[in-house]
Amino acid sequence: MSKPDGSAVHEKMAEQNKPVAIGVDIGGTAIKAAFVDSDGNLLESFREESPRTTTALETFLRKVRASAGMPVVGCGIGCKGVIDPVTTRIKCLPGDLNFLEGVTLRNLVEMDDLAFCADNDARTALVGEMLWGAARGRRNVLMLTLGTGIGAAALVDGVILRGASGAACHLGHITMDLNGGLCICGNRGCVETHFSARAIESEYFAHIHRASPARLSIDEAGRVPTTAAIFQAAADDDPSARRVLAVAFEYLTGALVSFLHIFDPELLILGGNIAASGSELLSRMEVQAVERTRILLGRDVPILLQKTIGYGGVAGAAGLIFLQQGLLTL
Repeated sequence: MSKPDGSAVHEKMAEQNKPVAIGVDIGGTAIKAAFVDSDGNLLESFREESPRTTTALETFLRKVRASAGMPVVGCGIGCKGVIDPVTTRIKCLPGDLNFLEGVTLRNLVEMDDLAFCADNDARTALVGEMLWGAARGRRNVLMLTLGTGIGAAALVDGVILRGASGAACHLGHITMDLNGGLCICGNRGCVETHFSARAIESEYFAHIHRASPARLSIDEAGRVPTTAAIFQAAADDDPSARRVLAVAFEYLTGALVSFLHIFDPELLILGGNIAASGSELLSRMEVQAVERTRILLGRDVPILLQKTIGYGGVAGAAGLIFLQQGLLTL
């Protein structure tokens, strides 16, 4: 667990005398947490590889709580999947974190004296932008989180879209290819099977397996090159990396054009680790998406990066607590 010097952080928290909440983001690759103040500042952050058991998750949460050097007003959690925000029960969560399906997150947190909230991680990321970022004061915003998979959340006429069962805006599972590869959701050819960290890494592995020109290789432990390494290889003119990313971003561009036509947002916010890695490719994609939607929408939709890349979902999860307690308003 990585974090800065605790004593210095606690002194800063005491000096500011602002409400502080714990925010947690459970993703497919990493679990992150932070103490967040009511201005959206991350005072102390934590990160580990994603847990693969409830015990590991409980241990992480216990460490975070134990490191608090002053009172906190509550704990908010953002997690992949379909979550009931009232009970905090995870209703559906396919993939690596499937062990959490059916679990009530509130029961995993030893914080009986604290307020508690939980919701889908993309929605918490959007809440963070509504409180402290580009979505503040807006009524129609679309947000995508680009990482291990693709998360999405939409603010429609001032209300975050949830749907009849709470599964609305799983845009990573829009079908791009009816005969495409199987996805964790049970569908085939989803956007996520073409554009996501895992899709990019598996496609690069396919190039290595075919003995295509590639500068990266499988390591001694059998691990495939990471998405970050593939982005760097593309910048260094690796032919396989450049081809893999070009195809992946073509699929994402096609998906974005559809999303912009569906939601007609004031702006589109991109978050997640891939958004932080591929600024040049994102700029090229933005130009194409705007060109393809300008006639029908009658304007250019701004495409912006998340305010706090990597920890935006953490800040937003803490924001759920500030909203619940009436310490902040949208």
